[in-house]
Amino acid sequence: MSETVVPIPSGSVPEGAPAWSSADAALWAEAGPASWARAVWSVPALLAAVVWVIAEAPVPPCTDAAPCGPDWVGLAEVGLSAGLLYWLVRLPELVWGAAPVLAGVVVWVEVPDAEGAYLAANLAVLAALAFGWAGARERVAARSRQRGLAERAAGTRHPLPEPLGPLSRGRLALGAGLVLCAVAVGAVLPALSGVRADERRAERATRITAEVVDPGEETVVRAGERRLNVETGYPEDYPVGSTVTVLEDGDWRRLASEPYDAFDWQLLLLVTGLPGLSLLTAGVLARRRAGALRRAPVPALRVLEHVDGRGVTWVHAADDTSRRAPLFGCPTVAAAPPDDGPVTNVEHVVDQRPVLDRRLHEAVLFGAPYDGGELVVVTTDRDGYPVVTHTVRPVRAHRSGGWSWWRSTAAKGFELAP
Repeated sequence: MSETVVPIPSGSVPEGAPAWSSADAALWAEAGPASWARAVWSVPALLAAVVWVIAEAPVPPCTDAAPCGPDWVGLAEVGLSAGLLYWLVRLPELVWGAAPVLAGVVVWVEVPDAEGAYLAANLAVLAALAFGWAGARERVAARSRQRGLAERAAGTRHPLPEPLGPLSRGRLALGAGLVLCAVAVGAVLPALSGVRADERRAERATRITAEVVDPGEETVVRAGERRLNVETGYPEDYPVGSTVTVLEDGDWRRLASEPYDAFDWQLLLLVTGLPGLSLLTAGVLARRRAGALRRAPVPALRVLEHVDGRGVTWVHAADDTSRRAPLFGCPTVAAAPPDDGPVTNVEHVVDQRPVLDRRLHEAVLFGAPYDGGELVVVTTDRDGYPVVTHTVRPVRAHRSGGWSWWRSTAAKGFELAP
């Protein structure tokens, strides 16, 4: 059922800006990523494969020939696996590089000596990585397709409306990402320094062959007539009666099979490096998209929009007066206060709680919409005054495998919008 649309003043519509019709909107929706490329499939696949690998991974004992030192390769595997579980959802651009790197580590380090179930688990990881990489590629390609279709539908380009003000999305993420990445890099330096200091001391230490008398975190060993206490992180590897090599230099003492373990620094590297890289990448992408939008002129399309109960702006084709098919959602804020009239689609009542204007409004999109993109929107407030707004979070489109599914789902009601 059609409803009355709040009109936008003609002076706020750029001359020659076309209406985005339902036919063009259907093509735009169909150009979105295929349903198989959604993270809802790739993330569980990778998670299941990684859990399988962890369950099947052999745990060799610490020996003099194969000491249990800092495992930088294992750290890279853990970090990339954990990061990919998030990047598959939000940052497909990082998946392009991270998935091949992790696959290369698995192929060169894990697969050659793997057997049986452990080999099968590693092959499952490789398959999940290939599937996730293909999905990320499809999602990024879909953004390009949708951007191209929107630009063709708009035809000509127009300058951005005024007053606009700065487009600041991404600055906070960029700053936080830089700080966290700096902390992560800083964690590597003491870790490497500790490893090198331990190696130097081990080179000049005396090697003593001893027998384990009492295993534990403070393992008691006997070397001739001497009984020594040696700290160990893996007491289960040294049963009573087993022979170990103790390195001793003055009051410094450790097992030859257990060099300095930089676990604390490695953990700090993980907990700061992964979010730091994610925030840094998200910030760079947001700033780049804001910069592209700032480089006017940009495509402009006449559309309809309404605000839901959460304050999210939903955009419709210009002829979708029944709200049957919202194209995408994006939280927006007023770019700058207008000369007169309210500044947003919000009217404050006596108790200061905002009441959203949920009527359907005419609007103009500036910028080509695509999943994750940045837009400027000219719309009207409750009293019909023009308001310039811009996105404060990325555009999020409906997920669909085709126009017919998208239209039928949207027709069931706005509450089904993501």
